[in-house]
Amino acid sequence: MEKQIKIPIGNKKYVYGNLRGSLKNPLIITVHGLGGFKDEHMHFNGSKFFGSKGYAVFRFNLYGYEKDARKLQDCTLSIHAKDLDIVIEHFRKQKVKKIYVVGHSYGGPTILLSKNKDFDKVVLWDPTMDLKDIEKEFKKLKSTNMYYVDWGLAVIIGKNMVEDDKDVKPLELVKEIRVPIKFIFAGKGDLKKADWDRYFSAANNPKEKVVIVNASHNFHEDGTEEKLFKETFAWLEKKDYFSSKKYPLDVLNHTISE
Repeated sequence: MEKQIKIPIGNKKYVYGNLRGSLKNPLIITVHGLGGFKDEHMHFNGSKFFGSKGYAVFRFNLYGYEKDARKLQDCTLSIHAKDLDIVIEHFRKQKVKKIYVVGHSYGGPTILLSKNKDFDKVVLWDPTMDLKDIEKEFKKLKSTNMYYVDWGLAVIIGKNMVEDDKDVKPLELVKEIRVPIKFIFAGKGDLKKADWDRYFSAANNPKEKVVIVNASHNFHEDGTEEKLFKETFAWLEKKDYFSSKKYPLDVLNHTISE
């Protein structure tokens, strides 16, 4: 069963989310992307999948319709990262021993920008890499400080988000991650093989890279979501493997083609 909770993030603002499972278990926190939300299929279904495997799962909105929630047009990636740190701290205060973070798309840079980095493992689902590519899609709304991205459904963002993005360099940030990290790339997504290799090469060991060939960025093709969850679960379950002195420097790097 899930329960709805809200966590104060300062200035009378809150993040709203859904917690599944007991906090006596390892906790997975999922972070959505730009224009995304906690009830997207991969977060909603992922909560049920990982919950059935003995994990607690918290999926939350970085902004929302509630009066005391942040609004996307007022956010930046740095604000997202700060709020993620507050969420993690909230659960650490409840004596959660293991916290794993899973980020999709812009949720990747959000995790990488974390100041505290108080998490035990990371999984990035087709993470955004070169923010300049997305900046090219930003279009300014005349006579305002607002921009929009036309993805069929317009996503409105503020000038501060655009300006903040210019200083975010995911390939540099990933070098600061000192816990096990896994990349799961979508073979039909915007990132290409060279991008996958650059992201993976920049990361520290232990690390793993997987490409789900038939998946697009949101992993909505038949069977790709299941593979996404299976690969994520396999990484989180690698416990003794990482503590072994025999841990190989050349870590796993494979492609799922079926």
